[in-house]
Amino acid sequence: MKFKHFFITAALASFIFVGCDDDDDDQPVIGALEVSTAIETADEGAGSVDITFSTTPAIDTDVTITYEVSGTATSGEDYEALTGSVVLPAGDLTVAQSITLIDDEEVESSEDLIVTITTIAGSEDLVIGVKDEATLSITDNDSYPFENGIIVTHEGNFFQGNASISFVSNDYETVQNEVYATVNDVDSWADNIQSMAFNGDFGYIVVNNSQKVEVVNRYTFESVATIDTELLNPRYMAIANGKGYVTNWGDGSDTEDDYVAVIDLEENTVVSKIPVAEGPERLVVKENTIYVAMQGGYNQNNIVTVIDAATNTVSTTVTVGDRPNSLQLDTEGNLWVLSGGNPAWTGNETLAQLDKINTADNTVSASFEFAETEHPGALVTEGSNLYYYLSSSVFKMETASTALPATAEITGLSFYDMAVNEGILYGVDAKDYTSNGSLEIYDLSDYSLLASKEVSIIPGEIYFNGTAER
Repeated sequence: MKFKHFFITAALASFIFVGCDDDDDDQPVIGALEVSTAIETADEGAGSVDITFSTTPAIDTDVTITYEVSGTATSGEDYEALTGSVVLPAGDLTVAQSITLIDDEEVESSEDLIVTITTIAGSEDLVIGVKDEATLSITDNDSYPFENGIIVTHEGNFFQGNASISFVSNDYETVQNEVYATVNDVDSWADNIQSMAFNGDFGYIVVNNSQKVEVVNRYTFESVATIDTELLNPRYMAIANGKGYVTNWGDGSDTEDDYVAVIDLEENTVVSKIPVAEGPERLVVKENTIYVAMQGGYNQNNIVTVIDAATNTVSTTVTVGDRPNSLQLDTEGNLWVLSGGNPAWTGNETLAQLDKINTADNTVSASFEFAETEHPGALVTEGSNLYYYLSSSVFKMETASTALPATAEITGLSFYDMAVNEGILYGVDAKDYTSNGSLEIYDLSDYSLLASKEVSIIPGEIYFNGTAER
């Protein structure tokens, strides 16, 4: 490159020097040939894009331009093969090389096509200019089938093998039920899906009564692996320190066999177990610390177990209300734990409670008791607001509040669980637990119902898929 630029500079300098000689006014004018593109980026479905070779002034003979094609784009896959040369007709200032783009169905990253002038033949009055290279970025117009939408897991009926996955597009126009079964061409594949977790491109479907975790590509739902050993009544999963952690209730008749399974995410195998108290349920992660709500499994419990993911050991426990059913981290790093209390049918009904835990020292910094017979659940958070479900209603509470809210924001509901994302509340209604349920969608700015979509049998959990990395 330095040699070419030196050459043109020397050539032009020579021309200027000679041109100053009054005795020789017939010296030829040396032109510079350059290459450019009118647009820097083109969608693969654009058809064709021109690369333009140009010179000033015009040359009085035909000029053959040879160019090299490089970059991450592949000839024959991303664009039709180029000849590597083009002729600039005598007297013309420009000539275009058309590049035909190939619109394939493969999801891929943006790729560059680089055209570099290498030689010029046909005139000594033309040299390669400074702009000897042009780059065109080719962008993909394809997407994975389950990007940018809502994933709903369905428990299905016990021992019926009819658990399933649904996908709802972000515009709520498209609903696809039986996603996993359709993609992988299987019929009965899961008995009671409890939850799902995500790590990069992978999704982990925790299937409680099948005693397994199905690993899929989260954007295509193609099966990747099945983890079906060392799990017993698996419930929920989280990712910490590069590993997976799955809560297990163990044998319902044994109060001392509950554990958190540690999964090697490269090999998709259980590599160890962390013994815990009765009934590990939902869990959240802050850095390398895992907080597990000990709901009690087939019995009752009232603690949060704190696990150090660096050592895979229990570092402490925090006492909260009876039957902690959900927990969330707020924007300041505090942990909020909602405990439903013992219900009346246990014969030992207790008060529900909302606890705020300072994660710096794992101590309870505030507690809020609910009234008798109130048993809330489904705590979710967005920004500085907490939302929970109680008595067929959704309540909102700011994290800075000193008391529980007295009135609900949305009433007349029948939610089995709910989630919040970008100002929208999503709740699942299991209906009669034998026929298809629904996904109910509300705008939290005015609490209006945006959509109600039929999904499948006993919708249980709601998750969100964005755009896959290219």
